[in-house]
Amino acid sequence: MTKNVMKKRSVLAGGVLLVATLAGATAQAEDKFTIGVAMPFQGNSWQKGFLAAAQWAADELSAKGKKVELAVVDAAGDPQTQIQQINNMTLQGVDFIILEPLSDTALNGAIDNAVSAGIPVLTTALGSVTNAKAIDLQFDYNELGQKYVSYIAERTGGKGNALNIRGLAGNAAEQAIQDAYVRALAKYPDIKIVSEVYGDWNQSVAQQRVAAILPTLPKVDIIFSQGVAAFGAGQAFLADGRDVPLQVYGFDGTDVNLLIDLNAKTGYESVAINVDPGIGSLAVNVAYAKLSGVDVPMKMVAPIPTIDLQELKTSYKGMADSDIVWVKYAYDWTLKNVVGAK
Repeated sequence: MTKNVMKKRSVLAGGVLLVATLAGATAQAEDKFTIGVAMPFQGNSWQKGFLAAAQWAADELSAKGKKVELAVVDAAGDPQTQIQQINNMTLQGVDFIILEPLSDTALNGAIDNAVSAGIPVLTTALGSVTNAKAIDLQFDYNELGQKYVSYIAERTGGKGNALNIRGLAGNAAEQAIQDAYVRALAKYPDIKIVSEVYGDWNQSVAQQRVAAILPTLPKVDIIFSQGVAAFGAGQAFLADGRDVPLQVYGFDGTDVNLLIDLNAKTGYESVAINVDPGIGSLAVNVAYAKLSGVDVPMKMVAPIPTIDLQELKTSYKGMADSDIVWVKYAYDWTLKNVVGAK
């Protein structure tokens, strides 16, 4: 990560996040921008971090100029609910919609309605949509795959039996991450995937499903996962009396604390590499730029941070399991490095 910009990692504490309700949004108010945030669900720490980062950016922008208010809705994992929520935000007259899409196609009509009403829509985090009218801010999953697999290969000499824990079946971002891993693994034919399960981006689900197949597996040297499954997988191995195989950890407190604990007890070493919940702050910064008249590209890429063990031990030791590490991306940094504004 570059060092000449204001980017600080932050931890989402388990406190209450204050956001405006959609009912309180005022259409095209002269003294503020109202940005709708269509969340897919809020049941895991990553999504809580995304919302915390978005609120942080809104507060930072409000302190410097035009007030930014977030109108947050939660679709509870249901695409039809998300369609209704986007349509409702359009009728309410929000200025901009940030959307984590639960489907790459089902939301296209609702996006058309918003854009036709003069409301820009930005899709982010969960994947893109097929509607070309949506601005798109996504992670470079190829970069994620290369960083993740290269670290594992370097540590193992490019050899070993691997358990692959996928995310939420049918999700576009999940498939993109999986495809990136497969492409990166093509360089290492001696890393063998011996079994695969879906962890649903949920620690307890990952633990249960890994525990169920452990008796059938040969020796496992490596675990591949998508961010929030590392703790669950580790717990399944520990509960079975096995050492935790080499795996890359996510940014949530359970992952960070498990890695630090394993290091203290056995000298186990790894890093945290993940798609960053701090993309929430990037999304709000992009929305503000667009509403302020900046020429925003239709396609943009968010960074993939790596946090080494030493930084985790010094900066995040003792964080609560319910917390998550996320990066604070300043508005000016976003303009220069993501939007590409001169």
